Amino acid sequence: MTVASHDAPKQTDSLTSILRLVQSDADANASLVVASPSSSQDWANLIDRVRAAAQRTREVEAQAQEQEQRVHELLERVRDDVKLASERVRAAETKAANVQAQAEQRIRAAEERAEAAEERARIAEDWLKQVHEAIVSEFSTLTEVPSKAA
Repeated sequence: MTVASHDAPKQTDSLTSILRLVQSDADANASLVVASPSSSQDWANLIDRVRAAAQRTREVEAQAQEQEQRVHELLERVRDDVKLASERVRAAETKAANVQAQAEQRIRAAEERAEAAEERARIAEDWLKQVHEAIVSEFSTLTEVPSKAA
């Protein structure tokens, strides 16, 4: 939209010049009318100036329409870019959500494996304690006998 705001002063300047041209012509013609009777040359000059002003007005209008068309095209490109960017953001968010879900699932699976391993370790320690107690209780009588006999 900044394009239109930069070009607006140019259009205003052009219109101002046209108005000045017409005004100066009108002032000059008014002084001619007062100073002397109007001649066909004066009228021809006035018509030429009116035509020149009209031509310049058409040129300014054509430039304004071209600039407006460029602004519309630029806005359309910006809309397309924003739409594309939004689609990319949605795709990235979806991918991120999928990755996060997979990571959470893997973390839960790892935690479950760790808990299962801890349970197996606890069971193994219980068995080791029982084996140790059995060895100590069964072999303690063997170690006591020689010490009593000695």
